[in-house]
Amino acid sequence: MHIPILVAGGGIVGLLTLREIHKIFPDADKALLEKGHYFGDAASGRNSGVMHAGLYYPSDSLKLKFCLEGNSLWEELAHELNIPFSRCGKYLVAATVDEVEVLDELFDHAKTNGVQGLRWVKGDELSTLENYCFVEEAFFSPQSGFISPSAATAAIRDVLFKKNIPLMNDYEVTGVSKVGNVFEIRTNRETFTCDIFINATGAFAPSLRRQLGLDDFEAYWVKGNYLKLNKKFYTDSLIYPVPPKGLKGLGVHTSFDFDGGVVRFGPDTQECPKGYEHSLNENLVEEMYPAISKLFKGIEREDLQQDYCGIRAKIKRHGELFSDFWLGTSLEHGVEGYFEFLGIESPGLTAAPALAKEMAKQVGHNFSKK
Repeated sequence: MHIPILVAGGGIVGLLTLREIHKIFPDADKALLEKGHYFGDAASGRNSGVMHAGLYYPSDSLKLKFCLEGNSLWEELAHELNIPFSRCGKYLVAATVDEVEVLDELFDHAKTNGVQGLRWVKGDELSTLENYCFVEEAFFSPQSGFISPSAATAAIRDVLFKKNIPLMNDYEVTGVSKVGNVFEIRTNRETFTCDIFINATGAFAPSLRRQLGLDDFEAYWVKGNYLKLNKKFYTDSLIYPVPPKGLKGLGVHTSFDFDGGVVRFGPDTQECPKGYEHSLNENLVEEMYPAISKLFKGIEREDLQQDYCGIRAKIKRHGELFSDFWLGTSLEHGVEGYFEFLGIESPGLTAAPALAKEMAKQVGHNFSKK
């Protein structure tokens, strides 16, 4: 079967990209292939749901560019599609004197990045914060917030479904090759051909592109675990530590559901010696407790239990860690009609609407030539 435009990967990035492409080419046949039984069941549904404001990322990076754009777009999208969204803000906290200098540098960097509304925490606000965590110094980011990833995935899926766009779950792409001017896409169920192929398969995107002779990137997976707190805690805003040096993440922080009934701590960062799988270590509470007790007050080991984990789809290029997003088009890799998302880890959820718009624009330039 020939379908002119095919997207592989039914996470939030893949679904949003298909939605944006449909806006540009409403009459072109298009479809999405998802290997899982559910959409958004991998990285899209296994994260903290935080909307990042752009505090951390290099000023010339795609992560910053698309994080800033995506943060704004999500609020519009949430209103349009009735997706739960909260701009609750977050506190960045130096728990010890040794961390104050790093926090000051982070504040200055965030200001340089164009993050709006940042302010140092003082007075009664600081006293309230000190009830829940150890604080030497703290600042507040009002543009930060959180969203329900599962509700977002379901809403975007439903929009596409109502437009009669095939969303094909349980279709795992097992092979891809370029045959003349079209792509042959082999799945566990049937084979398709297409003119435009968009690889949005997350952690597996590097291995899929390798079948097209593109071997400069490789996957580097990092697991992030979450613990659930079995008692009430502060849920007015998120609380984050100073990012630990050398850590492959932002440090263990709070996150919560919209009703405030569940508070979580996470994610930590661990290697994935068993490959891409979501098992939890039986000693997880003991492993994560030191980072939690360093910042947060009144939390005992017995207050915590294992919750879930996710895999961050980091990438390496020519063997070296590549710390930015990668949006591949024929201009970068030379395969006409092939487009790819690589390394869409944090702040990938925040950046997703902006990433989708950019990719759809690039696809539009290519498809209009055909």
